[in-house]
Amino acid sequence: MELKILHTGDLHIGMKFNNYPDTIREELVSARFEVIDRLVEQANTNKCNIFLVAGDLFDNINRIPKKDIDKVIKSLNKFEGECIVILPGNHDYDNGMSELWDNFNKNITDKFIIMNENRPYKLKKYDLDVVIYPAYCNSKHSQDNNLGWIKELQEKPEGRWHIGIAHGALETISPDIENKYFNMTEDELEEIELDLWCLGHTHIPYPNEELVNDIKIFNAGTPEPDGMDCSHNGNAWIIAIDEEKNIEGKRIKTGRYEFKDLKFLVKDEDDFKKIKREVLTDKPEHKLVRLTLKGRIEKELFSNLNILYEELRDKLGYFYVDDSQLKVKITKDIIDREFTKDSFPYRLLTGLSKNTEDDEALQIAYELIKGVKE
Repeated sequence: MELKILHTGDLHIGMKFNNYPDTIREELVSARFEVIDRLVEQANTNKCNIFLVAGDLFDNINRIPKKDIDKVIKSLNKFEGECIVILPGNHDYDNGMSELWDNFNKNITDKFIIMNENRPYKLKKYDLDVVIYPAYCNSKHSQDNNLGWIKELQEKPEGRWHIGIAHGALETISPDIENKYFNMTEDELEEIELDLWCLGHTHIPYPNEELVNDIKIFNAGTPEPDGMDCSHNGNAWIIAIDEEKNIEGKRIKTGRYEFKDLKFLVKDEDDFKKIKREVLTDKPEHKLVRLTLKGRIEKELFSNLNILYEELRDKLGYFYVDDSQLKVKITKDIIDREFTKDSFPYRLLTGLSKNTEDDEALQIAYELIKGVKE
């Protein structure tokens, strides 16, 4: 016999995406609901016993409409396994006065367990020989994690599998420089001696491999990318643990949208073709691209950049470009066309243009001279 868990977290239902245009903003908001259905489908396909959310199912505790809460519950109810385990994270923390969790609890079935108490949760009623130890969040920020009560346990309840679930910054993958996100370390988790740890908070998956064995600490990562600092395609874990406590983790891709923050040094038309190949393949309508360009290119190519930009805007879900560091390459033809022959600027720039290794000096001199003329 083995236990199978779908491990996810950081869905952030209710995230607004106000920095994006209305058309794509609405799609990004909807995508966070849609990914729940894909997660449940994966859990059912893999015959998981537990659907586990390691915090931040919701983006906040105050502004989630009841219809959105009901929509989440309806999707989760399609899970065919034994139980759905939900941990309050630092965005949807539970301090005992949360309207969010009050509304949530009024509409759920017995299949749901909200782990908002510092105690072991035995899953015997679900015919699972499992004990779960939650380190939930009761505030948005804290200098201390909530592992203390688990460390202080004198004796663990009987159970075949002992699993910890925690929300906070894991030092290995998300250094908490300001020490305010329930910081924890791998050594700290290992010392508690549970069979498995399922973590949330950091939006990247850990470990970084697709398939791992005999690893005890997993971080889910967000299942639907949510910003330019999220470079993966959305992930969750299918974790199997057998009676001998052998663990296999399989990372699954779950996201619809892809955020790409790209920086390119360009010098000719071939470089722009490479950019198009990278961003316009594999469902470009689901890509949000921020493109930063630098370098020097021929004037004709520079003049036609807007044609490229319009094509990218038309085909991508979202496109923003910063080309403030992209300049026209100063050539002898430009010098001949813009300056009187034998003038001081003409002679200076012509001399600099003959030294192909001093292109920077030519560019600076040209910009200074144009600045004075203007």
